[in-house]
Amino acid sequence: MPAHSSHLLQPLDVGCFAVLKRAYSRFVSDLARNAYNHIDKLDFLTDYPQARIEAFQPSIIQNSFAAAGLVPINPERVLSKLNISLRTPTPPSSPSSRSSQFTPKTPKTVIQLQKQASMLKDLLKRRSNSPPTPSKAMLDQIIKGCAVTMHNAALLAQENANLRVANERKRQKRNRSTRQMAHEGGLSVEEGVQLAQQLNQPVEGDGVVSYAQGDLPIQQDQPATRAPPRCSGCREIGHRINSCKNRYI
Repeated sequence: MPAHSSHLLQPLDVGCFAVLKRAYSRFVSDLARNAYNHIDKLDFLTDYPQARIEAFQPSIIQNSFAAAGLVPINPERVLSKLNISLRTPTPPSSPSSRSSQFTPKTPKTVIQLQKQASMLKDLLKRRSNSPPTPSKAMLDQIIKGCAVTMHNAALLAQENANLRVANERKRQKRNRSTRQMAHEGGLSVEEGVQLAQQLNQPVEGDGVVSYAQGDLPIQQDQPATRAPPRCSGCREIGHRINSCKNRYI
């Protein structure tokens, strides 16, 4: 394989597995931001299938091969990327044209607030060529305060949503059953997740605990029973040597 050509000759490495890596990294980062630092097997079995579903979609796989010019065969799609042509950037619009299109609306995000603040400043600057006044400084402080408030509100809303998810996961872990499953042979990921869910959700009826379909024998936690005593003299079961009738014979 030629050097620096894996992204063209192996499209799934970039088009699918890179998406899978980013999706799973996002799940792990969300848990880490919520002070959820220990990721066990159950967390992996919960998040990794979701990342695979998000990454291995038919449209993503087909676009990966099409972008590499493999299926359908299209060499020009690859060769065209090797030719770099310079383009003249589009000149930015003048402040007068932007201010003429200004329509006041209630900003809902910081980006909308900054955009309307910039248009308002351009409009005031065109109408009055006087040096900065205290009113302009007050306007800047008001805009800055609104931006800080919007940032704090967005961070608090996201933090509350993430904490709810983290607390729900911790609650499920605390309520997880410690009973063991007896099973011979190997298990797939789907079977392991299904058995774990069945183990954590028993169905009670008529005093007997049963489980949903697809049951496997489960070792119930029962107190151990001690074996009856055995005499060390006559070797009979049911008494000890200090109460044996044949002790002094």
